Amino acid sequence: MGEVRRRGRPRSATADQAILEATRELLVENGYAGLSMEGVAARTGVGKPTVYRRWPSKGALVAEAVNHGFLSATPGHGVGLPDTGDIEDDLREWVRGYALLAADPRHTPLVLALTAAAAESPQDAEVLYRHLTGPRHEALVERLRRAVEAGQVGADADLDAVADAVTGALLYQLLTGNAAASERRAAALVDILLGGLRPTSGGA
Repeated sequence: MGEVRRRGRPRSATADQAILEATRELLVENGYAGLSMEGVAARTGVGKPTVYRRWPSKGALVAEAVNHGFLSATPGHGVGLPDTGDIEDDLREWVRGYALLAADPRHTPLVLALTAAAAESPQDAEVLYRHLTGPRHEALVERLRRAVEAGQVGADADLDAVADAVTGALLYQLLTGNAAASERRAAALVDILLGGLRPTSGGA
């Protein structure tokens, strides 16, 4: 009988959570530029190889840390939009939830870290899009698509452009230091977009 291959040590959920929490703490304290895998390992009390076995890069670690921190608190856990049957109410509620959390000073460094990670490395930018931006963009487009089918949004609307405009506006408020105004401005943007999205009299 051949030799049985031994499995590696299973990942510890407790250790994972401790590493992610340490990452969030260090991002708030020092920002993305001041974050290092060594620092996270030291804060958590584990070896640096332990961190790298779980996350191959700083960007990948930041993506998961932010996803389990700030973004998990957003409406629908930050991914799907509510679906009450009224796209106007649902879109306003989704944007309002993001805007309120973005205005919280505890969360601002986490969101800004995502932007810094994406700018620093094309590989990390791909990881961030795959795990964070992409699913949320697709969820927003899917909700808008259902609104098209329900006759609440014009069939000729560019849904990807709408999703870009909504998420981009929220990020812009953070990058320019105007997160406190993001709820009001995001609501105004939603009103403008919905005005242009409504079907014409000859639409569906």
